[in-house]
Amino acid sequence: MTKIGIVEGFFGPVWSHESRLAFAPFLKQYGGSFYMYAPKRDAHLRKAWREEWDSQYLLELSTLRDAFHHHQLEFGVALSPFGLGSLISSADWTHLKQKFEILSQLKIDHLGLFFDDMPSTDELLHVQSEVVQLALKYFPRGLIFCPSYYTFDPILDKVFGQRPVGYVEGLKNVISKDAAICWTGPKVISEEISRAHLEEVTTLLGRHPFIWENLYANDGPRNCKFLKLRSFTGRDDSLLTETSGLGFNLMNQPYLSQIVYLSSLWVLNKNLSPDEAFEASCRELCSPGLASFILDNRKLFLESGLDKITSEEKHSLLAQLNLEASPVASEIKAWLIGEYLVGPECLTD
Repeated sequence: MTKIGIVEGFFGPVWSHESRLAFAPFLKQYGGSFYMYAPKRDAHLRKAWREEWDSQYLLELSTLRDAFHHHQLEFGVALSPFGLGSLISSADWTHLKQKFEILSQLKIDHLGLFFDDMPSTDELLHVQSEVVQLALKYFPRGLIFCPSYYTFDPILDKVFGQRPVGYVEGLKNVISKDAAICWTGPKVISEEISRAHLEEVTTLLGRHPFIWENLYANDGPRNCKFLKLRSFTGRDDSLLTETSGLGFNLMNQPYLSQIVYLSSLWVLNKNLSPDEAFEASCRELCSPGLASFILDNRKLFLESGLDKITSEEKHSLLAQLNLEASPVASEIKAWLIGEYLVGPECLTD
């Protein structure tokens, strides 16, 4: 059976340490196998990956690992070695070995090697395959690789440069079968991921894909103005039979994300209709008043967004939310007053 879990791999405002810890008992109670820590704003893992990691940072990672292990869940960390270019220098090899050794000593269950949203070079596939081979020496099991071109969507070529000829086709032969390969579907944010598409990608990659599920992502300058309180549509049970894993990359709002994550599970595992599952999830995780508030207003949050919600509407919504004391209500209030706005760091939005 395909493992299902969370990939915290978005741009923009990151989840708090406390909200990450809250996902451990949540996943244990409602369903899930793993949590992958990989926020794009954590410079330790991306833009500044070469720099030393201090004891406080390692303590935070260890605390997260312990929390998920306590609930019999797998925990992973993803390194995104930005800026390797067409040639890996001897200094970069040293930095990579140091980071892999540290992560190995942390006794995490999964290592992510995420090369998503990085500039293209002619040697992209060769460089990345060499890093994968090194990583497998430290993590012979549990390696999850995200290529730079992880969908057929041409937006990646427009933003990061034309994908090298044969790049995606070459993954099948040069990335070890011991590594899972991430894929987001036909698009970066895919409205539909069909069985036929999964079968096509399985043939292309030479293995079942690890689906990086972006359906609820709202981490860009446009998408941040919407709450993706939508039903889990455009998928079927092939997500559980034609994939090696299913990792939900959710909203910048962690507690609202629990609602859509749970509703997705109930579509997949309980065979509920998408709308029925969403309503049931709201009523499971929220007070009756807050659940009704979300169900009454989610179309406004999902389709109109911040730019089209009038000042009068915002005032009324905030007044209603002031009657609710919960993390979910706090996140909606913060979103309404613009605390979750994101700049151009997410270039595919």
